[in-house]
Amino acid sequence: MRLGHISDFHLRHHLSGSSAVTKRMSREMPAKIDLAVKRFRREKVDCVVVTGDLVDHPFEFMNDPEHLEDGLADLHLVRTLLGQLDCPVFVVYGNHDHPLLFRRVFQLQDEPKKIEGYRVYCFYDEEGLGNVPERVGGELQRFFEATSNSDRYSQIHIQHYLLYPKRNDGYPHTYFNSELLIKSAASSEKVTLALSGHFHPGENIVQYKGIYFAVAPAFCELPHPFRIYDLSRKTIKTHDFNLA
Repeated sequence: MRLGHISDFHLRHHLSGSSAVTKRMSREMPAKIDLAVKRFRREKVDCVVVTGDLVDHPFEFMNDPEHLEDGLADLHLVRTLLGQLDCPVFVVYGNHDHPLLFRRVFQLQDEPKKIEGYRVYCFYDEEGLGNVPERVGGELQRFFEATSNSDRYSQIHIQHYLLYPKRNDGYPHTYFNSELLIKSAASSEKVTLALSGHFHPGENIVQYKGIYFAVAPAFCELPHPFRIYDLSRKTIKTHDFNLA
C-alpha cells in the first residue's frame, strides 16, 4: 500500500493574521496544500493521512463568535483542498483546531476503514492538565477494542500526538499514558504503523516493540515537507518530499 502523510498546516485564510510563531507560514497554506495534493495524485497514493492542526485557531478567541465563523470557513477550505484527492483521506484534529467546529466539517471515523488489507483507525484525543496529551474515556475504550481485535487485518493507527518517542522538552508532545498504549498495541501484534504530527521537527520512521512509529514534520514550515510510505508485508519504505 502507498500512503501519503502530511501534518500541521496551521492554516489561516479567513481567520485574520498568522500564527504567533513566525516560521509557521499560515497564510501561504492554501496554495501550498494545493501543490501537495497534486503531488499525492501524481504519486498515485492509496490514501492520505492528515495528523492534525489543520488551522491555527487563536486560543484566546476559541469561543468568540466572529472567530468561530472564520475558523469554520477555514476548515471548509481545508476540506475543499483535500477533496481534490481521488483516494480516501483520514483526518484527525490537533490542539490548534477547534474540536466542535472540526466535527461540523469532518465526519469522525469512529469505526475502522479497510484499505489495501489494513484496518485504519483514527483517534481523536486532546490535551489535559498542563497541555499533556491524553487518551481517555471513549477514545481509550476504542483503542483497547482495536488492540483486542482478533480478525486477520493489520492495523494503522492515526493520532495527532506522539506515542513514541518521548518528546516533552519545552512542551509536552507525548501521551502521558504512552507506555500503557504501546504495551497494549505491542502485545496485540495487530498494529503495524502508528502515525502522528504535533512535534514540528518530525521523527523518521522507527520500529519499537514490533510497531513502526513515524511523526510527520510540520508542513507549515519550510521546506513544507510531507511523506509517502510504501507498505509491504515485511518492510515500510519512506519517501520524503518538500516544496522547496
